[in-house]
Amino acid sequence: MGTALGLALKAAGYRVEVVVAQRPDHARRAAKAIGGGTLGLSAKQLSRLNQTQLDRLSNSSLVLITTPDDAIAEVAGRVTMIFKSVGARKARSPRIALHTSGALSSEVLRSLQSAGFATGSLHPLVSISDSRSGAKSFARAFFSVEGDPAAVRLAKSIIRDFGAQAFTINARHKSLYHAAAVMASPHLVALYDIAQEMLAHCGFTPSRARQVLLPLMESTVANLSKQNPVNALTGTFKRGDVATVRRHLAAMESEGLRNALAAYRLLGKRSIDLARKAGVKKSELDQIERLIEKFASFTV
Repeated sequence: MGTALGLALKAAGYRVEVVVAQRPDHARRAAKAIGGGTLGLSAKQLSRLNQTQLDRLSNSSLVLITTPDDAIAEVAGRVTMIFKSVGARKARSPRIALHTSGALSSEVLRSLQSAGFATGSLHPLVSISDSRSGAKSFARAFFSVEGDPAAVRLAKSIIRDFGAQAFTINARHKSLYHAAAVMASPHLVALYDIAQEMLAHCGFTPSRARQVLLPLMESTVANLSKQNPVNALTGTFKRGDVATVRRHLAAMESEGLRNALAAYRLLGKRSIDLARKAGVKKSELDQIERLIEKFASFTV
């Protein structure tokens, strides 16, 4: 995430002064990728900066913290100490600090306010597994922002410069918002992995399963881009195929696919709700619901 943001900022015309990473080789790699004279520092170096390094850091008007969530408060505390040591003589106004956590609010950066920072959060709703492709994907992403007014203004300005779109969110809703994002993206990967496991029991290799499943998933996303979930639902539950559901459940049970069976049951209940709204015959959906509940006792 950090390198992807650095690349995107550089492409949008920002100067990235310093990149800090836990390991020296990671810091050097990120700084080299961003280019433009960006300085790469390890976390240990951050606690023993020479004057040149301190000057470059203190000249920065924006600090982005892109660490894992559990490390944000600690990193904010360390950055607070550094900028307090600089003193009022080198203070630039306004200074902004943003973190990129989807689940935490700007409150986790409270210590930086004592060093003169306005604080906020900036979270991209995009799946990033590679920094270069991730930087390019920002342009078609939505970002959630919240925090102090000055921090929100700068965050929105950066997002516009990326060519992306922003929305604000109440800080108290961040965990629920982020859980929804996890459901729609990382958990989708987990669901795909379950489907791939099921096909492995049918003799498919992972590469062949990918070839078969991804077009199906892409067609589902395409349906959702045009229709609401009730109308986008297709397949067994939309048709009310009781016998097919019975065969599905029996097949997963006979193969010992406990995770698949649990996921099928849970998501099946939601598919039943959608199918009811779509007007599928009540008697058929009631039978499917009873089947799913019956198999619950087999998986405890």
